[in-house]
Amino acid sequence: MAELDGPEVALAIVDRLAEALAGYHAYHATRADLLRRLGRSRQSRAAYDRAIELAGNTGETAYLTRRRDQLR
Repeated sequence: MAELDGPEVALAIVDRLAEALAGYHAYHATRADLLRRLGRSRQSRAAYDRAIELAGNTGETAYLTRRRDQLR
């Protein structure tokens, strides 16, 4: 959706899944990326932080941490 209709449309769709996917790290990582694309760095960082908390292994944690640390 983000590639076709833009990150704002995709974020609206993803946000509707919040209740069902709140405990899933990929949900928060997806939100973080969409928020980053929209220039909402503070919110993106918070979403990455939550994804990092929920990540299941060190590889995912390292990747998400790098992505978060690339934010301006």
